[in-house]
Amino acid sequence: MMLTISDLNVTYGKKTAIRDISLEIKEGEIMALVGPNGAGKTSLIRAVSGTVRPASGTIMISGQRIEQLSAGQRARLMAVVPQARQLGGAYTVHQAVMMGRTAYMGWLGLESERDQEAVVRALEGSTLTHLAQNHIANLSGGEQQRVLLARALAQETPVLLLDEPTNHLDLRHQVEFLKLLKQLVRVKKIAVMMAMHDLNLVAGIADRVALLVDGCIAAQGKPIEVLDEETLRTAYQVSVKTYTDTESGQRVILPRME
Repeated sequence: MMLTISDLNVTYGKKTAIRDISLEIKEGEIMALVGPNGAGKTSLIRAVSGTVRPASGTIMISGQRIEQLSAGQRARLMAVVPQARQLGGAYTVHQAVMMGRTAYMGWLGLESERDQEAVVRALEGSTLTHLAQNHIANLSGGEQQRVLLARALAQETPVLLLDEPTNHLDLRHQVEFLKLLKQLVRVKKIAVMMAMHDLNLVAGIADRVALLVDGCIAAQGKPIEVLDEETLRTAYQVSVKTYTDTESGQRVILPRME
C-alpha cells in the first residue's frame, strides 16, 4: 500500500472532526472521499498533508510515518491540489508549475536541468505546454485548475491529494479535468485520495469510495457497493434513486425532489 491511515483522530479544541479512521490506498488507485458537509473530508486531507496534527493514529506513505519526516521529505512523497481558486496573475504558467520543484532546489533556489525536465513533463501531462508562457490571469478556471494539477505533478510524488478539485468548474471542465487525472494516475501509478461532492462524477472516476458521516467512515468499497440508495439516504438524509447505466456500467444517482 502506498498510503496507509490507521485509527486516525483529529480534533479542533473540544470538537472531534475525524474519529478512528483507517484507510489504505495502493499505487494506481483513486480513493474518493464523499459525505455531507462537515463530515470530515477536508480535515482528513489536511491531516494527511500535514497541515493539521492528528490527536492520535498513524499516517504512513511508502512505509514511512509522516510525523517523522521533514517538510521537504513530505513534499517529495505527496503533493496537494487545493480547491479551485484564483492563482496569482503575475506568474506565467511555467513559473507556477516550477513552484512544485521547490523541495528539490537548494537554498539558493536555482533550477537544475532535472527541475526543468520535470516541469516540461508536467506541462505535457496536463496539456498545458502551449500555454506555458501565458500569465495565470489570462487563463480560464479550468485551465487554472490544470495548472494546480501540473504543479503537483512536477513534485513527482507517489501520493496525490485533491480537495474538491472540480468545485467552481462547469461540466465540460469537470469532465476534462477528471479524465486527465484518471489517465495520469494509470500511467504514473500515483495513489490518489480525493474529496468530492458530486456523486455521479465520483462513480465515474473512483476505484474505491469512502463515505464519511460525522467524522467516521460509514461505508467503503467500490462505487457500486457504497453508492446505493439506502446508504446514501441514511448519510445525506435525502431520498435518492440509483441505477446502473447499461452502456458504461457506471452507477447513476438521482435525488428525489418530492
